[in-house]
Amino acid sequence: MITPLLYTNSLALDQAQEGILDKLRSHANAILVYSNSSQKDTFQEIATEYADASNLRVTLIAADGIVIGESSLPSKQLTQIDNHINRLEVIAAQENGEGFSTRYSNTLKTEFIYFAKKVDQNQYGFKYVRLAQSLKSVENLASTYREFYYLIIALMVFVIIVAWFLLKSWLIDPIFELTKAADDISKGDLSRRININTGGIEIDELAANMNQMAIRLDKDFRRIKRMEKVRSEFLGNVTYELKTPISSISGYIETLLEGAIKDENVNLGFLERSLENAQRLDELVTDLVEISRIETGELQMNFEYFNIHDLLKDLFKDARQRNINKNLKIQLELPDKKLFIYGDKRRLDQVIANLLSNAMLYTDHGYIKIKVQRRDNELVFSIIDTGTGLPRKALGRIFERFYRTDKTRDRRKGETGLGMAISKHIIEAHSSHIYVDSLEGKGSTFSFGITTISPE
Repeated sequence: MITPLLYTNSLALDQAQEGILDKLRSHANAILVYSNSSQKDTFQEIATEYADASNLRVTLIAADGIVIGESSLPSKQLTQIDNHINRLEVIAAQENGEGFSTRYSNTLKTEFIYFAKKVDQNQYGFKYVRLAQSLKSVENLASTYREFYYLIIALMVFVIIVAWFLLKSWLIDPIFELTKAADDISKGDLSRRININTGGIEIDELAANMNQMAIRLDKDFRRIKRMEKVRSEFLGNVTYELKTPISSISGYIETLLEGAIKDENVNLGFLERSLENAQRLDELVTDLVEISRIETGELQMNFEYFNIHDLLKDLFKDARQRNINKNLKIQLELPDKKLFIYGDKRRLDQVIANLLSNAMLYTDHGYIKIKVQRRDNELVFSIIDTGTGLPRKALGRIFERFYRTDKTRDRRKGETGLGMAISKHIIEAHSSHIYVDSLEGKGSTFSFGITTISPE
């Protein structure tokens, strides 16, 4: 602010001086015209008359520097004026045709700005015409310029201040808020949100993107924490489930090695139970690989449009052949033979077979029914049994990995505890859901729908 003020003061003075010089230059030319047309007899009269009209000091100087006309003095005092040939403005006029200077006048006891112009003495009767104006007029003019410049500076300062506040409101504050939010998020505060609305597309869009990033990071972090918990529980369950059949097999083999292999009453039984545990261990490992592929997204689904009628008939026949319980009936209820759906044939076979196996494990009397119904654009598959059913608290957890309502009984029946979780993921991969409706002691119904519309 100080620098432009100082410069403005100097500029105003220079411009005022330049303006005065232009004025004096114009009057110098005007005097020449006036002197040719004037009826006055002497140069003193010409200088005085023009000075009265223009309010300027007029001096007419001969080639040798003698003043022959001076408006500020009476004619009888002309002889008392010093020779002007060595005046700075006269010297400059001799060399360049015109010149100026500023100095204190001993004659009039005041400071003047002088302008001298060299002319043809033979034409005008004098060699130099010199005009002067007091420096007070220069200062007055400079003051006018200064006021104008100060007004411009004041307006500029006002504009700068307004622009600063607008810039601060629209850019600096939002950027500071964005920086602070980014710092908070980097320190782990994933709940941090940015609330700015500048009206500027870029800043607001950046804030929205950072909010979306924070939301995604928060979701990912929560998902990772859940996965860590699930992984920990899964590892514990896997360790426990693998340890049980392995311990049984080790126990039977150790007993046989210690001499029981020669005892015909127990050796075959021990080998059979060892084989059962080995088979259970194989099923468990297979299911573990399957659930791992599902949860890591490596499970490949092969969708096709096919008739599931023959598949259901084969599952029904297989279930009847495996059923050795005379008190249990296996039933199949289909609307017709044309049951076209869009899905993975092998995976749907796996789901229905698993649901049937579970129903047979927990149903001692009554019936198990495979039922298919048409509903809008899908076929609804239901596996209905009259078995032991599920307690109410188990309904929300039946599709969890390794969840068992009765762990001792389930393990004895040979379940791995992963079948329901695998079935749930397969049905969800078909953009559907599997549901369970059960009443303890009365039976259960597992159902899911598969679309009948082919994408082709």
